[in-house]
Amino acid sequence: MTSEPTAPKPSRRADLLAIVFVVVAVGVAVWALRDDFPSMVDALGKISWWRPLLAFAGIVLGLLATAEVWKHCLAALGSPVTSRAAREIFFPAQVGKYLPGSVWPFLAQMKFARERGVPGGSALLAGSVFLVIHMVTSVLVGALLLVSQPDLVSRFGWAGVCVPLALVLLHPRVINWLATKLAKRSGTTPPELRWSGLVRPLLWMLPAWVGYGAAAYLLADPFTDSVLRLAVVCTGAFALGWLVGLLVFLAPAGVGAREAVLILALTPLLGAPAAATVSLLLRVGHTLADLVLALRYGLARARRAAPAESNGTISNSPNTA
Repeated sequence: MTSEPTAPKPSRRADLLAIVFVVVAVGVAVWALRDDFPSMVDALGKISWWRPLLAFAGIVLGLLATAEVWKHCLAALGSPVTSRAAREIFFPAQVGKYLPGSVWPFLAQMKFARERGVPGGSALLAGSVFLVIHMVTSVLVGALLLVSQPDLVSRFGWAGVCVPLALVLLHPRVINWLATKLAKRSGTTPPELRWSGLVRPLLWMLPAWVGYGAAAYLLADPFTDSVLRLAVVCTGAFALGWLVGLLVFLAPAGVGAREAVLILALTPLLGAPAAATVSLLLRVGHTLADLVLALRYGLARARRAAPAESNGTISNSPNTA
């Protein structure tokens, strides 16, 4: 019988370093932008009230698509669940990324998945495959930034270099190896992933990046006459910002790192004050969307679990809607 995996353990040292990183990053950002604050206030006034609302909707749609990515990763590992069940596991767990340390979402996913009869090891591996697919697609989408903004090659040329590597990472054998390494603390042996199991999660990343890019475009549009170029830059910049935020693992939810990439990429089109304003609004929008979805599906999960707990049982069917 396969043993239940050992959950990754939080590190107090990593937590402390993360807190220090956020404090320093915020301090540096405030100091660097101190002369631009009046211009940022003016830029904020140029953004009509309906734009943040539509941008928030785009972010929510993008996040809902990522829940489908995670769901199909789980299905490819032999533990299918419904979309509703996936959301009740995925979104309440995702708020853990705002805590210092990088293990909290994985710990929560394992706990909530067990409530649905899904082995903790499968949830841990699904989270690992999810990150690999996110990373690969972020490089490919981020490369669009270089196509539309040749003058940014000096700043983000590494993304173009990473494209061939990302294409290699798409191969199932490589993803299998990476997923196993990322979940090396799992006591389970994952099933062999095949192309057929990776196609759906890869395709669901398309509406995710489109939703995020549309949100950035809606906020940045008042500051330039560009349309197609701005849309491509916004989408590519957010994808690269997400990747950098992930790689800078000390930053909870990529705080500071993602915004730095967005400001660098958007400044040539919008100017520094407007780019900073857009990046901050996107951070607020994503944080609110994460909290709203976590609350929405966390409450649904609690309502579903309450009757079972009152009867002293918890449903073991992974397909319970």
